[in-house]
Amino acid sequence: MKKLWKYLLIGIGGLLIWIVFYSEMIKYPVRLTDMIVGLKAEANYIPFDYKESYATIRSCGKRCDILTVVYEGDLKEKLVVTATDYVSWADDPKWDKNKLIPKTNYYYHNNNEKQMLYWRDDKEELELGLEYTGDRALPKKEFIKIANSIKAEGKKLDL
Repeated sequence: MKKLWKYLLIGIGGLLIWIVFYSEMIKYPVRLTDMIVGLKAEANYIPFDYKESYATIRSCGKRCDILTVVYEGDLKEKLVVTATDYVSWADDPKWDKNKLIPKTNYYYHNNNEKQMLYWRDDKEELELGLEYTGDRALPKKEFIKIANSIKAEGKKLDL
């Protein structure tokens, strides 16, 4: 009977660790993400009125996290800001040179229902992204304005 309880507690502990660190089930307050995970990417400009904002955190390995900040509006509008210290491959489709907005560091993608913008912050060693879904399409200038309003902060690894 003691062995059964031991395995049950180990299983429950493993499940809790997975929920907290490897899933996006827990919604955190946006302003606390830098204290929780060491990443911050909060937008100061959002082109619609949002009723809810929250952050989710997912681990992608040792010293690697993915922060997702979600802003949900009334009219089925949703803006998702993603920041990660994961270094993607240079041949990743999001870095397609044909998608680069001229005279910027931003890569713009437009799928049927989702508009996306990706860029790197070399100073903070982060990769950032915006995803917008909604009834109306946003112009590229609006995406650049949102991206410029994001003050990203990453982990200081050389402590």
